[in-house]
Amino acid sequence: MSEEPISLFDEEPEPRPKRRRNRRPLLIGLSVLTVLILAIVGVAGYYGKSMLDALDSINRDPSLMPTTNRPEPVQPRPGTAAPLNFVLMGSDSRGSDRGRSDVLQLLHISGDRKSAYLMSIPRDSWVDIPGHGKAKVNAAYSWGGPALTVATLEQMLGVPMDHTVIIDFEGFIKVIDALGGVTVNNRTASSSAGFDFPKGEITLTGDAALQFVRERKNLPDGDFGRAQRQRDVILAVVKKLASKGVLANPGLFNAALAELGPNFTVDDALTNTAMVTLALEMKDVTGDISSMVMPNLGPGREGTQSIVKVDWDAVAELQTALRNDDLASFYAKHG
Repeated sequence: MSEEPISLFDEEPEPRPKRRRNRRPLLIGLSVLTVLILAIVGVAGYYGKSMLDALDSINRDPSLMPTTNRPEPVQPRPGTAAPLNFVLMGSDSRGSDRGRSDVLQLLHISGDRKSAYLMSIPRDSWVDIPGHGKAKVNAAYSWGGPALTVATLEQMLGVPMDHTVIIDFEGFIKVIDALGGVTVNNRTASSSAGFDFPKGEITLTGDAALQFVRERKNLPDGDFGRAQRQRDVILAVVKKLASKGVLANPGLFNAALAELGPNFTVDDALTNTAMVTLALEMKDVTGDISSMVMPNLGPGREGTQSIVKVDWDAVAELQTALRNDDLASFYAKHG
C-alpha cells in the first residue's frame, strides 16, 4: 500500500464528453480544514475579530450528511473524547450538473486530540453504494451528492462520519496570492500550460499552484503524484499562514483569512463554537498529519471499466482500528 494520498474522481460510471481545457477549475476537497483550525490556534490571541469573521463567512449546508441507516457512534476511551471523522471532498460541478466528486479523503482525529490521519480514497475504488449496488465510489456523488458519498463511506468503514467539508480550490488559491506565494519541495519535474516546475524547492503563486496541483499526465505516478502535490501545497499554506512573518503583518494575515472562509462549505453541525473548541483541543497536533491511502490491490477491470480493487481484508482491520480509536496501530502496519 502506497503512503502517498490519491486524488480522486475524474471518471463517471458512464462516459462523458471530453472536457475543455478552459473549463472552470475543479473543486478540490483537501485537508484545508486543518489550515483554518491551526490558524485559529495560532492567532486567536492576535486577530480574534478576523478569525471570527472568517468563521462567519463559511457556508453551512444541512444537506451534506445522511439522515438514516447510520452506524452506531464510536464510544470514547476513558479520559478522552470520542474520535472524529471528517469527510473532505470536492466536485466537478457546473451549473445544474451536479458533476462528480473529484477528491475524497477521510480526516481522522483521535479521541485524545493528539494525532490526526489523512486517508485518501482512490477515485476508482469499486465499492457498494447504498441503493445502487457496485460502482466506482465517485458515482455516489453523481447519484446522491455529498450525503450519499458520506453514506457510502459509513457503510464501507463501519463508523459514522461526523462532519463534511467541501472546498473550492479555485478560491483557495486566492489565499496563496494573498500570502505572496508559497514554497514547496517539488518531487518530480514537469511542465504544462506554460508553467515549468523543476525538481526541488520552488515558489508558487496562485495560478502556478493551481496548475501544479492539477497536473497528473506528466507525472510518472499519475493521480498518486497529483494528490501528493495537493498535500504539499496545503501544508505549505499552513506553514506560511502560521509563520512569524505573516502573523506580524496584520494586513497580510487579514487578507489571507478573508479569502479562506468563503471557500468552505461544511455541514450545519460544524458551528463556529464547534470549530473553535476543536482547534483548542488540537493544539498539540501542530499540523503534523500522518497520510496514507485506503488499502487497495491496485488497478483492475470490471466489465469495460478500469477500477481500483479494494483490499477488503485490510479494510476490515481499518474498520476495527476506527471503531477502537486505534488508528495508530493500523498506520504502523500499513501506513
